[in-house]
Amino acid sequence: MNQIESTLQIKKILGKTWTSFFSRFGKLLPVQIETIPLVLNGQNLIVSSPTASGKTEAVVAPLVEILLRNGDNSDQGLSLVYVSPTRALVNDLYERLAGPISELGLSVAVKTGDRPQFDTTNPQSFLLTTPEALDSLICRSPDTLGSVRFVVLDEIHLVDKTYRGDQLRILLKRLARLSTGGLHYYALSATLSRPNEIAQRYFDNFVIVAVPGSRELEYELFASLDEALRAARQRKMHKILLFCNRRREVEEISGECRAFWPEDRLVVHHGKLDRSVREESERFMRECQWGLCVATMTLEIGIDIGDIDVVALYGAPWSVSSLLQRVGRGNRRRGLAIAFGIYRGPEEQLYLKELFELAKAGAIEDEPYVPDLSVVTQQIFSCLYQNPSGLTGEFFLSLFSDYCSADEVGLILPHLRKLGYVELRQGRWYASTRVMDMGDRGAIHSNIPDARDYKVIDVTTGTVLGEISTAIVEDVFRIAGKAWKVVRLEGGRIYVSRSKGGQAPQFGRSSSRGAFSRLLPPELKYTKGGKT
Repeated sequence: MNQIESTLQIKKILGKTWTSFFSRFGKLLPVQIETIPLVLNGQNLIVSSPTASGKTEAVVAPLVEILLRNGDNSDQGLSLVYVSPTRALVNDLYERLAGPISELGLSVAVKTGDRPQFDTTNPQSFLLTTPEALDSLICRSPDTLGSVRFVVLDEIHLVDKTYRGDQLRILLKRLARLSTGGLHYYALSATLSRPNEIAQRYFDNFVIVAVPGSRELEYELFASLDEALRAARQRKMHKILLFCNRRREVEEISGECRAFWPEDRLVVHHGKLDRSVREESERFMRECQWGLCVATMTLEIGIDIGDIDVVALYGAPWSVSSLLQRVGRGNRRRGLAIAFGIYRGPEEQLYLKELFELAKAGAIEDEPYVPDLSVVTQQIFSCLYQNPSGLTGEFFLSLFSDYCSADEVGLILPHLRKLGYVELRQGRWYASTRVMDMGDRGAIHSNIPDARDYKVIDVTTGTVLGEISTAIVEDVFRIAGKAWKVVRLEGGRIYVSRSKGGQAPQFGRSSSRGAFSRLLPPELKYTKGGKT
């Protein structure tokens, strides 16, 4: 059956939702043809296909169809929770989905730290949220979640193998215990090396939909920002997206750009900006014919910023996957992605070249997965805040049964008691006043660490090697072209010694520990998985 015939067949079975979601496109995309019948058939899915291939609509449209067929409406409570990695992506999804969902008679809302629209007294049908905001909702309004039937995990590769993905794993288990009718799950991603292994971490009994496809990649390396931007203008590349690895760099580099780029054609985008500022930057890039946006990873994913002529990378990104995400934002209407890499020394030049060549060859990292035990501490606080009448030790052993060992839980709970964070009375664990106060401030729902830059010091010589964010430091990491092993963290300094093996992971989001790792017992504190 060809694409047109498949489209016509699916159009018939999407009798209630076709017009709202697909009529303006004429025909379905390959991932939609493969996914929609499986969703309607009640399958749990993990969907892997290229950026901008229509994954979101492939899942949301048939789920809305199911709700409408069953007569579901806003009066029947929250039915679908859609979890995305960032607030910016949640906002972008709302702009895409609110229209068709609302015109079909269902209500949709956002719950994030800067946009708490969700009404717990009269819940909307469809919720767009982040892992941290979902944690807050489970703690504060668990009764609202009993009617949930469907959970969509968007861009799952961006949180998998990190403390945020681990937090999401436990939250899904807590959500399943609250649901009165059982849950169906759908994980979406643009880049997955092992979709089967990833899906198993979040839910069971699933079908894999993997639609291949990628664009050709052309790249060029430059020794300076000035050189790269001049080359772009000479080649009549009018819309440029420039990625930096750190928020501080975004502000510094945008300042440098003003020397050779008009200020009224320049915007910035990072997670610490006010939502209104981020959205204005996104709107400018969508609507302008000539502009430059300097951004962090907040624009790696599917926020609509129009068609970009060239993506420039200031320094090497964390990984091949991150590079592919970034360059994939450019020339989305063509089969060719064009990228510039800007290096700050010969070692970074070689590393950038290696990353680009691996990306052209289709290579994606396959790092081993090790659970982050900081999530155990964070979730203990979250659960105890949700249950002020206390919980048994057996509750926590069950909650973490497929995440870590009973011995590890048995070390963490007494240590938190010793530190004054939890209390044990008559066989039940309780949150201390300290934790309850933290919960009232919303300080227990996020495990995202402080991303300040810390000085890296050679413990043998006392030499300052440079700076690195504690949000991305691993036990063994690279700086100054060499591999180093963490000896200790002290104040604003990280003391290191040379790693004899010479091998180290490059900086990556998966290499960071959650903020609550500082409260782990000493024997579990200094490795990502908590095992020395």
